[in-house]
Amino acid sequence: MREQTIMNQITGIIAGFDFSVPLHHYLKNYFRQHKQLGSRDRKIISSGCFSYYRCAKLFNRCSEEERLAYSFYLTGEKNLLSEYLFNKYSLTEKLLINERLIALQKSTSVLSFDDAFPFIRHLSEGIDANAFAESLFQQPYVWIRIRHGYEKRVADELLDSEITPVVTHKNASGFLPITSLTSLSSYLEGYFEIQDFSSQETLTLLPEKIMGNWWDCCSGSGGKTLMIANRFPEVNFLLTDNRVSVLENAQIRLRKAQVKNYKIQQLDLKKTPSFNNIFDGIVADVPCSGSGTWSRSPENMWNFDESKIDDFAKLQLNIIKKVIPFLKVDGLLLYITCSAFAKENELNAKLLSSDCNLTLIQQKVFHGYSHHADTMFGCLFRKNQ
Repeated sequence: MREQTIMNQITGIIAGFDFSVPLHHYLKNYFRQHKQLGSRDRKIISSGCFSYYRCAKLFNRCSEEERLAYSFYLTGEKNLLSEYLFNKYSLTEKLLINERLIALQKSTSVLSFDDAFPFIRHLSEGIDANAFAESLFQQPYVWIRIRHGYEKRVADELLDSEITPVVTHKNASGFLPITSLTSLSSYLEGYFEIQDFSSQETLTLLPEKIMGNWWDCCSGSGGKTLMIANRFPEVNFLLTDNRVSVLENAQIRLRKAQVKNYKIQQLDLKKTPSFNNIFDGIVADVPCSGSGTWSRSPENMWNFDESKIDDFAKLQLNIIKKVIPFLKVDGLLLYITCSAFAKENELNAKLLSSDCNLTLIQQKVFHGYSHHADTMFGCLFRKNQ
């Protein structure tokens, strides 16, 4: 029976997954080793694995088959296997997600949101704990940011390709996760970037005009620099990171977007930088727990040690202490995390103000769970005399 064969594949993957690599990388390697699996089966298997890691903690007292069935049910996945399981366990598809959870609580030994997300007490102030926990059961949209001047070209190609965004907020458009965007010529030509809505919104913390030299000190593959350069094309950038591979990717993306006024340097901020540059502004998208992105990578929640929250908060503070001497007086520091935890966010903002001679201008939690996006935090500081 095909359904049973696919289910055996999923449970086998779950049994063998050790969290040492991201789940999507593990699945890519698994499919490379099992080339007999067709594209439809691969999609069902991927969907099943991600659904399981989103929801299965709620059903610890159930069999693996039941956990998979109820996980499909809560995430609303529709495919050959989910339909088979819904019929087997008499699950009604028409209910909303909160109604589905209530229905399961009546008929199974389902646990509470607190059990599905055991870190609720660490959430930043202003985050709706129930809404945030519920968002973990749903995969966020894929969001794009279109470069200035290319809006019509991108819109025309999307129309020609019969691709329609689910929602548009300001200049950002969100698409269903299954939407194929990276094969579009508009993407290949650099007319738009794939960038989460909340990540795009962090730019709202900056003033109407910035200038001079800016340091993207934890640049990764350059997403923040690309976004700032699109709005402020006269700014000069230095991008640094300790990972050569992501800097190589940043170089490719910057060239594709025709950004020219930048330099790239490998740098480990566990040590004090040795250069003499003084910057008008610093962007610090610091390493963090990533808890605000767990709706995209739910497996990370399963393997997360609560003690890491303190470790990340200390690392973030140490990074800012390393870079702040290179910020001129009255210069701006944009501090960003993709965390939902207070210790990495507003509590660290207080420490940064007191320990680094900074004045907090504004701070904000970006409630991505309200927009099918990541939850992030950002704050803007000015360096004192």
